[in-house]
Amino acid sequence: MMEAGPRPPVEVTWLWRRIFTYLASLVNAGLLAAVIAKVKDPQGLAALGLALVAANVVLATLYLAGATVTDWARIAGAARGGAKTGEDGS
Repeated sequence: MMEAGPRPPVEVTWLWRRIFTYLASLVNAGLLAAVIAKVKDPQGLAALGLALVAANVVLATLYLAGATVTDWARIAGAARGGAKTGEDGS
């Protein structure tokens, strides 16, 4: 039997973060399609459409950055001179 290495941090393998991001992106895409189909005012259409596109960009950024939260925590801890993640303070 092969011995597995250390388990990755939970946020790296968190399935619900991916599910939320994909579903929210699909909802935003549907809303964007509805805005394009229903709104007749060009300025309103542009503002709503850009807001929904921006929401998708934010979701994608959070999705991509979410896998490296532990790395950011280690960097912040090192910058403060604190203990590394996973070490006890004794």
